[in-house]
Amino acid sequence: MSKVTFSIQYAGLELQVTRNASGEDVVPLKPLADTFGLDWERQRVKVTASPYLNEYLGTCTRHMPGAGGQIREQTCILLSRVAAYLMSINPDRVKAQGNEDGAKFLIAKQNEWADALHDYEELGVAVNLNHHRVQGAKVNALIRAVALRGKTENQTDRTLMGHLVARLASDIGLPYQPELPGV
Repeated sequence: MSKVTFSIQYAGLELQVTRNASGEDVVPLKPLADTFGLDWERQRVKVTASPYLNEYLGTCTRHMPGAGGQIREQTCILLSRVAAYLMSINPDRVKAQGNEDGAKFLIAKQNEWADALHDYEELGVAVNLNHHRVQGAKVNALIRAVALRGKTENQTDRTLMGHLVARLASDIGLPYQPELPGV
């Protein structure tokens, strides 16, 4: 089993990821609880004492690097269940701990995820608007590049712009062949 850990950005949070005994990605629970000002021991008991939550969240114990190079035993949950865990946190409790920003973050994420789940159940598909915005920016860049290419008189520059347009089109999954000189 790999001892490698790495960090990822997940829903605006940085999470340290490692693998459990089954090879699945897991993250330590304590930093999540700490982020929202929740009592760590209470959260640990919440996920380990309940047979349902224990299995559903894929709770396990891992030895992970801590401060000062120490190896610490950490209660972890499946990376694929982080959203489910965050959905179980009451933003009012977070706000009561003085973490207004954390409460606002949770409310926004819980609403986003609830809407996505509703769309998936009702429509069979859910669209992450944050990904859509990135895709929209790429489409706009492609449109601008095509327009600029059309205004470029120098054939070398036009060819270069054609390759740029092809790359931008490829980035958003559109087939495009640049105009070849003399064709």
